[in-house]
Amino acid sequence: MNWKTVTHTLKFPLQFEGRKIEKITLREPDVEALEKIDELDIQPGKPVRVRQMRGMIAALGDCPPEALGKLHRDDLAALGELLGPLLEGEPETAAAS
Repeated sequence: MNWKTVTHTLKFPLQFEGRKIEKITLREPDVEALEKIDELDIQPGKPVRVRQMRGMIAALGDCPPEALGKLHRDDLAALGELLGPLLEGEPETAAAS
C-alpha cells in the first residue's frame, strides 16, 4: 500500500530547540494515528476546536508536538484544510501548498 502524504510550507516558520521548521508534512493515518485522533473526541457535525486540530496535526505530522503551539493561525488553517482528504482517503483532493 502506498501511503499518501502532503507537505505545507509554513508562511510563518517556527523556531524550535534551535532549529527552524519551514515545512510540515502530513501523512495518511495509520492505526496509531487513528487511535490518537479518536481520543480527541471530535463530534460529527460540530466545529473542530483548536485543541483537536492541533492533536490531528500532531498525530499525522512530522513536526514536534511541542512546537505546534507556536503555529500561526494562517498555517493552522492551511494545515486544517489538508487534513480532511487524508482522513477521508481522497487522494485526488490532497494537494500540497
